Amino acid sequence: MGRASSTNKRADPSAEFLDLQTVSAFTPSVPSSNLPPRESAATIKLSQMSELESRRTSFDDVAILYDEVRPAYLDVVIDDIAQFAVLRPESRILEIGCGTGQITLPFADRGYQIVALEPGKALAALATRKCAAYPNVRVYEVTFEEWAAPDQNFDLVLSAQAFHWIEPYAGCRKAASILRSGGTIALVWNNDVSQETPFYKATQPIYDTYMRRDSSAGWTRADIHDALRTSGAFDEIQEIRHPWERTYSCSEYINLLHTFSDHHRLPEPAKIGFFEAIRDVIVSSGGTVTRKYEAQIVLAHRL
Repeated sequence: MGRASSTNKRADPSAEFLDLQTVSAFTPSVPSSNLPPRESAATIKLSQMSELESRRTSFDDVAILYDEVRPAYLDVVIDDIAQFAVLRPESRILEIGCGTGQITLPFADRGYQIVALEPGKALAALATRKCAAYPNVRVYEVTFEEWAAPDQNFDLVLSAQAFHWIEPYAGCRKAASILRSGGTIALVWNNDVSQETPFYKATQPIYDTYMRRDSSAGWTRADIHDALRTSGAFDEIQEIRHPWERTYSCSEYINLLHTFSDHHRLPEPAKIGFFEAIRDVIVSSGGTVTRKYEAQIVLAHRL
């Protein structure tokens, strides 16, 4: 199951954000570790919350491209979650932020009953079409926060590339409220860990020039771990990490960047200048980019 770690070990700093290169200089105005669990949201200014929500919903603008170029999830990630949660054929899964169904489908293939939530109209529609062959899957166009949750009856609460957009303390409390005792929460990310590659270093000056550093990149993994710990609803947090890599052509990599909320929302003409500069580096580097990833799974059982 890859290499596992408990949360008392120092976290890998590369796992703090989805796209570390654009937010590497971000430091919260008030460290979340110094805040009472239910007060962390108050430390984010209203303008930052508005920007966060805007970025959270921006993926709907590029739904088809997102489905085409965002990396899939390793088979071993699905295996690890199913094994940790001791899933059975009749197990019920709630998925938060299903996007286009990229992690929904491999779980659907195994026959589990899935309720998938996705607030983006285009994303939800695409996920619904992709899951049409699976009567065990229902997709709802709604946020996790707005969804009217039933009583505790889910075996797994699953979220891939999405939970960092949710206020973590409220999110963890709601997740716990719908999980049966002994159920599992599983949070998944494909982290970029390319920081030591020549391409990453060559493009860092471009990011320094064009990207605004702010606090709207979502909640940190430290916030999420703290929320799980302080909720009092989960046992010891476990982490599993699997390194992998993928090589992109120039056009594939440019399309990938277009699916990142901060890249996609760059104003013109900065957006044109940014992507031209990135393209020039790719061409001068041989025409391809090898991006190093680390699949990160955060797991805990409901008490």
